[in-house]
Amino acid sequence: MADEQHNGVVITFKEVYDELKALVSEVRKLTQELKESRDTDKDHEERIRVLETQKKDEDHERRLRILERWMYAIPVTAIISVVSVFFSTKGP
Repeated sequence: MADEQHNGVVITFKEVYDELKALVSEVRKLTQELKESRDTDKDHEERIRVLETQKKDEDHERRLRILERWMYAIPVTAIISVVSVFFSTKGP
């Protein structure tokens, strides 16, 4: 008589418990994937920061080298100019 009241659908506590265990397992998997994803994102952000810093450092190095070339080229140019003026005024 009790079976007739359910209209043929019976869900036991064991079935509910099994589904609950499966749900807990899925939540744990998703939690682990989320943690790994966050770690990957942090690592990615750190790599981007390092690359940005390297680009700035390389740019500064390039600019310093250009200035150094000018710094060493100007005295040589000045000496050559003075010597050429001296020899041009001395004449043959």
